[in-house]
Amino acid sequence: MVASPQRLGLTAFHYLEEMSLRWLADLLQLPAGMQGIYTSGGSVANIVALGAARQSAFERLGEDPARQGVSLPCRIFASAAAHHTVYRAAAVLGMGRDSVVPIALDGAGRMCPEDLRRRLADCDPSAVKVAIVANAGSTDTGAIDPLQAIGCIAREHNLWLHVDGAYGLPGILDPTCATLYTGLRLADSTCVDPHKWLGAPVGVGAAFVRDRALLQRAFTQEAADYLEGTCSQTTAMHSLDSLGLPYADWGLELSAPSRGVVVWALIREIGKRGLAQRVCRHNAMARRVADRARQGPRLELVLEPTLSICCFRYRDSRWKDLNQLNRQIHRQLIHSGVNMPSTTTVNGKLVLRPCFIGARALWEQADSLVDEVLWIGDRIAGKSTTVTRGELI
Repeated sequence: MVASPQRLGLTAFHYLEEMSLRWLADLLQLPAGMQGIYTSGGSVANIVALGAARQSAFERLGEDPARQGVSLPCRIFASAAAHHTVYRAAAVLGMGRDSVVPIALDGAGRMCPEDLRRRLADCDPSAVKVAIVANAGSTDTGAIDPLQAIGCIAREHNLWLHVDGAYGLPGILDPTCATLYTGLRLADSTCVDPHKWLGAPVGVGAAFVRDRALLQRAFTQEAADYLEGTCSQTTAMHSLDSLGLPYADWGLELSAPSRGVVVWALIREIGKRGLAQRVCRHNAMARRVADRARQGPRLELVLEPTLSICCFRYRDSRWKDLNQLNRQIHRQLIHSGVNMPSTTTVNGKLVLRPCFIGARALWEQADSLVDEVLWIGDRIAGKSTTVTRGELI
């Protein structure tokens, strides 16, 4: 339980910020003691988490990178399917995009622990090994890296493990895939975007670390007279007698909206059971699309879904360039405005990539998408169609 705002000398919004972070950590079954900070999304959350990792790595060498800068080359070992913001975080933190070492994927899009071991063994001994970055639901395909095996490797090498769960961390609430998150207990940091599965407005992310004191050393703006000078030096009797918890020193923002109030309200409304039902429904919708893609010769399931993303495509033996065919299908889907998946590339194949994540995404939308893909694909390929346009609308 969080103490009352009066005892902490916090404003009501500050109080709800901390309470909602605790609720969010409990909801997602994060390791005991993990503490968080809200961010504007996964991009900044990755910077915050890797900033803590950088601080930890250099402090073990007796250096303060936040004050002195990075004095040695760095290495971050990340899944080849890591989000591009991991590279940007490395750049912003002064380590450079080239410091990110991509680790090979297996056939299911997951990081290969064997390749991770090889890359660690081959690492330049003069470089500082800063962190391993694993996915708990990759952005492209929803793949969950083998977190337990990766976490054990991180422990063996005394390396920081960051688990990027911006999209997929709430998947832990689905019993059909909960065991895939077992290694989360070994993480030193993680992130999640409540503006995805939880349904918060865009611009609400969160980063969690085991020790927020690291964040303060990595991101402190140091004292400012116009801030500290407005507070009392005596025992706090009023919420404005103290600056309260130093969120401004734990991340990148000084002025920030009270994102915690939004998350508090959402969790208060939907609860763990409600969010679990949503996650299970969306994951089942992806499996429904996968089942339909297996049924007929005109569709191809390119990758088995793990969470609520399904990678599939239309195929026609008369077309030499199926990537171009599916690109045309996708553009017509977007122009239609009925079903609007994104695309990605899996092993060189351009695929349609529905990601069922919205609070209002319902069962019938899975079949509607497949029906429209067949209708458009048949029309482009010049085949007869068994689904009329009117049935799609």
